[in-house]
Amino acid sequence: MAQVLQKLYQGFNFLLVERHDARSRDLPLIDSTWQVPAIIALYLIAVLKVGPRFMENRKPYDLKNVIRLYNIAQVVLNSAFFLAEIYCLWIRPNFNYVCQPVDFSATNRGYEELALSYAYFLLKILDLADTLFFVLRKKQSHVSFLHVYHHAIMVAMTYLGVLFVPGGHIYLLGLWNTLVHAVMYFYYYLASYGSQWAARFKVYLTRMQLVQFVHLGIHFGRPALQAIDCGFPMIWHWIGFGQALLILGMFVDFYIKSYGGGKHKKLA
Repeated sequence: MAQVLQKLYQGFNFLLVERHDARSRDLPLIDSTWQVPAIIALYLIAVLKVGPRFMENRKPYDLKNVIRLYNIAQVVLNSAFFLAEIYCLWIRPNFNYVCQPVDFSATNRGYEELALSYAYFLLKILDLADTLFFVLRKKQSHVSFLHVYHHAIMVAMTYLGVLFVPGGHIYLLGLWNTLVHAVMYFYYYLASYGSQWAARFKVYLTRMQLVQFVHLGIHFGRPALQAIDCGFPMIWHWIGFGQALLILGMFVDFYIKSYGGGKHKKLA
């Protein structure tokens, strides 16, 4: 048993420490192997166990103003990230939108992609507050498997992305996701005031999310299925392809249940 544990520790250390992109070793939350897994574990415990139990005999908290401020902050941050990515693409006319390698160099361009990857990872941690707001407002029906899985897996994947593939082919994931989130949180902000426009726009927002995952499935699936060498680790093509298909399937199910039968539920 001791030898098995030692082998596991050595393998873990080799994967997450020795093969770690050296440029990101000193970044907060990236500089150790336990902080991010601990955040994900605490998130799951809080929203699935401790939070609902804590709220069981309490009245819902009135967080309307806090959530409005949070929504505006998300709109600003996601819009700023999206525009920063657009700018970086504009100054890089040779960027390949279908097969782009990761730039691991210690150049300005390499560090720009690393900084954007790290900023995107921090945005995914901020997204976890969504579920905490649901729990504190006793809206447990919104804490669906899709919602919790999507938030948790995005933190995990963006963390590993900063460690191993900060940029390159994965670049378009951040571009798509921040655009969708900027629109989504603006919708949430308007909806908090009972806007009729927001209510009508909800279905189009869900369709926008579906288009996002269709494109990402193609973006990662093409090089994975055709074994194209993009200078980007093949395992990450398969991970991106698999995640895009899985989340697309859950969003299609959500769309059918929400709009196919005339029902309207809050987006995950």
